[in-house]
Amino acid sequence: MAPITALHTAESAANTRHGTPVVPGIAMGPVIRPAVAVDVSRVGDIQAATPEEESQRFDAAVEAVAARLKARSAEASGVAAEVLAAQVGLVADKGLRKAVTKAIGRGISAEAATVAGVDQFAAMFEQVGGLMAERVTDLKDLGGRVVAELQGLPEPGVPNPDEPSILLAEDLAPADTAGLDASLVVALVTSLGGPTSHTAIIARQLGIPCIVAADVDDIEAGTLVLVNGGNGDVVIDPDPTEAARLIEVDKSTRAAAAAWRGPGATSDGVAIAIYANVQDGPSAKKAAAGPSEGVGLFRSELAFLGRDNEPTVDEQAEEYAAVFAAYGERKVVIRTLDAGSD
Repeated sequence: MAPITALHTAESAANTRHGTPVVPGIAMGPVIRPAVAVDVSRVGDIQAATPEEESQRFDAAVEAVAARLKARSAEASGVAAEVLAAQVGLVADKGLRKAVTKAIGRGISAEAATVAGVDQFAAMFEQVGGLMAERVTDLKDLGGRVVAELQGLPEPGVPNPDEPSILLAEDLAPADTAGLDASLVVALVTSLGGPTSHTAIIARQLGIPCIVAADVDDIEAGTLVLVNGGNGDVVIDPDPTEAARLIEVDKSTRAAAAAWRGPGATSDGVAIAIYANVQDGPSAKKAAAGPSEGVGLFRSELAFLGRDNEPTVDEQAEEYAAVFAAYGERKVVIRTLDAGSD
């Protein structure tokens, strides 16, 4: 099988941007970009009502945003559902609400208080660094959604293309990526983010090429690009013949990977056990149809997310039974909920 490489022309080299490869694969299409984010630069100019009225406005906006996220989480599956459920928890976080309420008490509007609270927590996340720093985009997106709700503006989001397209953005929030149609959004490229960002996580679940930390902010919507998620290249106006070759090679590689059923082993024959990471019965059933030999991590705590009350013992037992049924006599490792640590 021919290797998947970059385009080999001087012209393509001049038109190539490079980033951090996250999910391998080749895709080509016109660029689409998310809607412009809500402008929060002038929220300090908004005239505030009484603190009680502003608090009520904030609570109503949070409730509306959380309800939409919950609805999307219910329609999603796997990692996408998990990510959206976490967003519901973040937008309704007691610490964030306390910071916003305190700011409102100083006589500013709910919009200004929301931005102040988000900025306060974003600074904390950035100071911690690592995974927490990569959640700053998620936090600011939620703040923007709350401000949009307060001002009666359309919710930010990704347009629905009518042909297979490449989504380019500075960064993407979970609410944008979790509902993507992989038959129409065939690759993701961001100028920010890292391999553990929610953009990367959802791209892996969708099975579409993904590159992060790429210099693509000046590439306009409608521009034809080729994305190579294996080496991190984004090629502007690629050579059609070479692009078609790379895409065919990628299709053959994907087909071979999809047909593989194990067992896992290194190239020199050392056996490697392959276990799945699941969160419920449907994800276990899907994983069991592949080459996994069992469940290495059943994330039972996720049954508690995205709901107002804890699941009953019967509901939890039903979820456990569905996972066990998918794997029969095979190994299942369960991570139980440590409620006291949260």
